Amino acid sequence: MAYGGAGIAVSWPLARRLARSLDSCVLRYPHLYGSDARIYACLAELGVELTHEPGFHQIDLHGDISGLLRAHPLSPLVSLHHLDNVYPLYPGMDRTRAMKHFFRAANADPARILQQTVCYDSKRSLTVSIAWGYSVQVFKGNILLPDLLAVQKTFVPWKRGRNVTDVYMFNTKHVPRDECKRGALFFLKSISSGEGKTQTTYNRQPPRKCLPDLIPLKNLSLIKVTAEQLQLIPGKALKRHCCDIVPSSSDTTMDVNIRKCKDDELIAMHS
Repeated sequence: MAYGGAGIAVSWPLARRLARSLDSCVLRYPHLYGSDARIYACLAELGVELTHEPGFHQIDLHGDISGLLRAHPLSPLVSLHHLDNVYPLYPGMDRTRAMKHFFRAANADPARILQQTVCYDSKRSLTVSIAWGYSVQVFKGNILLPDLLAVQKTFVPWKRGRNVTDVYMFNTKHVPRDECKRGALFFLKSISSGEGKTQTTYNRQPPRKCLPDLIPLKNLSLIKVTAEQLQLIPGKALKRHCCDIVPSSSDTTMDVNIRKCKDDELIAMHS
């Protein structure tokens, strides 16, 4: 359950039991706010606890939520709420067009949408972080995986004021003030699928005014990502995939292949 309206998932046997007791139950909790709190109370009376599902997103936030989306937890995306209170998901689009663009990727591979994959290029000292179907970031140097899993605070809290605490239910990190240290950013351009595979392309955001030695791959303008469609296995937890940067003859394009990690393979930069 995502409190506030972002969704609830109930099994059929539990829904049947809940239906028999719901009318009398809600009368006992007129003081609770909203259906979420009341449903929770009624489930508690049935002896059932909530199961944490990180794929629900209430998004009680304002502004740019790209930092949240780029570090989605290792769990299938279930819901995104309050998108009318944040910036469009993709730059240069209105909300409606951006959501249609997002759903093209989601429909092509529902299980993989927003799943984060990280790979390293030790020869060129690059770190590549992919939020599939959304964006790609390319950093100069070795950015450790735990640092990429933390959510960048590109957004602002739902409520603002002196008495509002800036505390979240996930690990956060500040966005570097120097834009040149934020890495090169690419957003979804197109997607194609067939024979159990997908290919997504990502266009680079307009370059910022940085010194040449601070810009990772300044000529790079397009990233192509190939992946097999992700199959979810009931009862089995997701495992983060690995990826390879495929050698290219052009310095304007980068090809990346997402795949299952090999036995004992580490997601880290190797010398």
